[in-house]
Amino acid sequence: MKKLKAYDRQAAVDYAQKWALSRNPKYMDYEDWGGDCTNFISQCLIAGRIPMDNIGENVLKKWYWYNDKLRTPTWTAAEPFYKYIVGNNNKNSENFGIYARNADYNELEIGDIAQLVYEGRAYHSMIISKVILEGEYLIDYLECQHTYDLLDYPLSLKEGEKRYIKILGYYNY
Repeated sequence: MKKLKAYDRQAAVDYAQKWALSRNPKYMDYEDWGGDCTNFISQCLIAGRIPMDNIGENVLKKWYWYNDKLRTPTWTAAEPFYKYIVGNNNKNSENFGIYARNADYNELEIGDIAQLVYEGRAYHSMIISKVILEGEYLIDYLECQHTYDLLDYPLSLKEGEKRYIKILGYYNY
């Protein structure tokens, strides 16, 4: 039986905060081709020890970036990323890679993902970088993003419908 491996949330957020206002030269920048937000989030997940997934029946069931010509749309585009990340695994799955689910606002932690959605489709991805509490009460979250680069920006100031994704870990063989 496969075992769920831990996601290093702090490492993902450390990467996000380091690169939120610049670009890691190891990766392509997609700012001029529709935006770099989901590419940035994918990089954060890799930094959080989630391995690339090149085991799937088609490119929408894989998640990887080796170079600009050898990558999946799930790595760089918000809606394919969402469909991959929440559809890749379930408790009885034999899939390799990330294990995530839809989440409620109040259950987010650092390293989880928020997306902006229009007419049911995601068009922007962000990573939660801080949880702001007053005592035990949740006040807000801060997020990092590319495409209108932001470092530790209040999620409450992002306009529009939002969707939340809880990263639970990953499976490998």
